[in-house]
Amino acid sequence: MTAINSKTKNLQERLTKLRKQAEEKRAQQTAERLNLSYLDLKVTPIEIAALGLVEEKKAKKAKLAVIKKKGKQLWLASQDPDNVFFKEILEELKKAGYQINLLIATESGLKKAWIGYQELVKEPAKKITGRVEISSEFLEKLKKEIKNIDDIKKQINGIPAGQASTIVEILLAGSLQTNASDLHLETESERTNLRYRIDGLLQDVVFLSAKTYYFALNRLKLLAGMKLNVHDKAQDGRFTILVDKTDMEIRVSCIPSAYGENIVMRVLNPKAIAFGLEDLGLRTDFLEVIQKEIQKPNGMLITTGPTGSGKTTLLYALLKKVNKPTIKIITMEDPVEYHLEGITQTQVEAEKGYTFAKGLRAILRQDPDVILIGEIRDKETAEIAVQSALTGHLVFSTLHTNDAAGAIPRLFDIGVKASNLSSSLNLIMAQRLVRKVCQKCRQINSPSEIQLSQIKKALNGLSPKIKHPSLDKKLKIYKSKGCPECNQTGYKGRIGIFEMILINEEMKKLISASATHLQILEKAREQGIVSFYQDALLKVLEGITTLEEVKRVVGSQE
Repeated sequence: MTAINSKTKNLQERLTKLRKQAEEKRAQQTAERLNLSYLDLKVTPIEIAALGLVEEKKAKKAKLAVIKKKGKQLWLASQDPDNVFFKEILEELKKAGYQINLLIATESGLKKAWIGYQELVKEPAKKITGRVEISSEFLEKLKKEIKNIDDIKKQINGIPAGQASTIVEILLAGSLQTNASDLHLETESERTNLRYRIDGLLQDVVFLSAKTYYFALNRLKLLAGMKLNVHDKAQDGRFTILVDKTDMEIRVSCIPSAYGENIVMRVLNPKAIAFGLEDLGLRTDFLEVIQKEIQKPNGMLITTGPTGSGKTTLLYALLKKVNKPTIKIITMEDPVEYHLEGITQTQVEAEKGYTFAKGLRAILRQDPDVILIGEIRDKETAEIAVQSALTGHLVFSTLHTNDAAGAIPRLFDIGVKASNLSSSLNLIMAQRLVRKVCQKCRQINSPSEIQLSQIKKALNGLSPKIKHPSLDKKLKIYKSKGCPECNQTGYKGRIGIFEMILINEEMKKLISASATHLQILEKAREQGIVSFYQDALLKVLEGITTLEEVKRVVGSQE
């Protein structure tokens, strides 16, 4: 009897699965016939307030669901756009001034969406938040199946073109599993290239067919709140996914190109700023200087480096270090990328006239102890930052310069007075990021005579406090190889290399005299500054990175 029941149950499950597959296939065929996108509502977030724009009885009769609202735009899912009742509601919405983005869904998908009407009864005043979540359960499942780029390629190639929701979730799950910071979808004449930026470098993942990309593009534009019918203008948007009970924001940029629309997605993973100062690659002697400087009640600490060099991560690590209940910290950023607990974060809104300078003036009226300025870009912002540092505030900010010494002449160029700068500036830190050699496949190696000579010359004159292995023929360093764990690159993860200038009395005198970049650099060398190149070489000797990676990032300079 038990065996019969089991067989019956298995048969019912197979029949149910076949019916669902047939239903989805019919919906996809309808979508293709009408040149619309198919949407799987079973894994699509529904905005409850948008759903309530059409009464439940009418929605079920017309076999539709309003799944998203942004301003006067509505995203409408329908099983049958030829339905008479659907057409009536469509006309009503258009007369009310709404622009309709139409999508095709299955009846079972609509039934899942209609469950949201129960929430409207519970929370009639619930508002639209603009926050979108993708099925975290599906993402978690994919994360277990995806270990490297080859796995992502296999997963995507195994999905039918019309299943845009599944393809998008595989893209996102793959980016999380490989720690990609950006996803690039670049259209070509007959296909679209998917690339991930991993550890600062772009890597090819898979080519998508034109049909697959068409559905994926519409799905991404829908999630990001972009206009589906606009193809010749740049658009920006964003959405949020929930992973491990953590909100993760995806910022989306869409631009027209010669062969279609290109998409770039920036993954703002909170784990990227979860590091403390001790985790960033700062040597003990650097950490001691920083710890002393951030305990001062006022002054300015500047970090410099190009885009993507880890400046934001360092600044947030500094904020977390000084954050305590007895002080008030306010930030002015453009934009706020990561949220820090216990800190007031504000952002620039240039289109509304709320600039760094105006925001800083407002912040100063809030009685802060510590201020973070995302970037000093102009004279007005620089002067307010300097005056804040002179009047009892600890100020953190960034500049775009090639090295630490370049920060001072850059501030002069912006328009800061030399006398004010010398009195307000405490510390300048410059940084880059180098890739860490993969610990699973790295190969031990002896440097050549030329390499050993270069290392000796570069590290000559370092303070005796900075320990490193003996620089002789017994010295061993590592080379990269490549394995599935590191996607055959030989590297996995990144770490900072730093140089630092402490503004002591001698340096203050130079700044007061409007010293040049060369004069500041010479004085810093006299004081024993450790350059990028030297710090990177020390990390080579520790087995953290390779000579090849150092050359790629900072060259072979001394």
